[in-house]
Order: sequence, then structure tokens, then C-alpha cells
Amino acid sequence: MTDVTELFNRDPLSLTNENIDQIIEEMRAKRHLFQSAPATKPKAAPAKTKKQASALKLDIDLDL
Repeated sequence: MTDVTELFNRDPLSLTNENIDQIIEEMRAKRHLFQSAPATKPKAAPAKTKKQASALKLDIDLDL
């Protein structure tokens, strides 16, 4: 049996059906590692305080 990392380093067009079957078998065996990963929630940006909001100077020159 050939190591899977060696198979990944080879040219994909030169792989035999047995090599591809070995890669598929290895990935199916490790599927549970990807599916059991904890889902991460994006952190919300902290709300600006009144002091920070008043420090913002909006100089917008709109010509309507």
C-alpha cells in the first residue's frame, strides 16, 4: 500500500484506479473528523460608546 500523502504528491492523471480507491477509502475513514468539528460563530463587533461616537467627525459634502 502506498502512503496517501505520496499519492497526493503525484500527478493526478497518472494515478491508477486502485490509487484513487485508496484515497477515497482514506478520506471516508477520516470524514468524522471534519463533521465533528465544532461550529464557530463570528464574533460581533463591540458597540461604540457615546464618547467614541462623538469623537467621529463626519465631514460629508453631499450635493443633492
